[in-house]
Amino acid sequence: MRFCDKITYLRKQKGLSQENLADELSVSRQAVSRWEMGTAMPDASNILQLSKLFDVTTDYLLNDDYDSDEDLPKVRKVKSENLNQVMFYMIVIEVMILIIQFMTVFILQNAVFAFLSFVPFVAAVGGFEVAFRKDTQNINEQMITFRKKFYKISAWLGTYFPVRFAIEALMHLYPRSYSSLVLECIILVIYIACACLIDLQIEQNYQKWKRNILS
Repeated sequence: MRFCDKITYLRKQKGLSQENLADELSVSRQAVSRWEMGTAMPDASNILQLSKLFDVTTDYLLNDDYDSDEDLPKVRKVKSENLNQVMFYMIVIEVMILIIQFMTVFILQNAVFAFLSFVPFVAAVGGFEVAFRKDTQNINEQMITFRKKFYKISAWLGTYFPVRFAIEALMHLYPRSYSSLVLECIILVIYIACACLIDLQIEQNYQKWKRNILS
């Protein structure tokens, strides 16, 4: 996007007329008109004023290759690092919940506490989704990829104990003489199958979201 197009876009987005912008910068309306037609460029002082007024970087204004501040390499790097930090903290929370579930099932052997320990996991995933959907204006491909990774990891961390509870409930309803080893193998196989199916569904939804956001 050229400088003249950026100035026009930013001015209209802020709800300013050419006269209003000229007054803000203490220049003539004709000067603003020439900038937007591409027949003239503002001086360094006006570039800085435009940057502050529209809350954008001078690099974005002057470089035709950048369509937004998010295209700047430093901004992309910071955003990527922030997303990685969020991912790390979310996964740490889920692992801690998983450890609590393990303790309640195998050490305390309390079904009620085991079930209740799954509530924070659901709350963490639900909170993430609510926060993601509230910021729909800033959703881009990077955010969608982050969402996909988070849900894939969550599927593998959060599927085991629900599968285990479901199988144990069925075993109580329809008793069978399985050894502990056979039962654990059955749980493991069904867990892997369920996690793989969820993983595949997440990948399909990611492709749909990606197509929608880029179309």
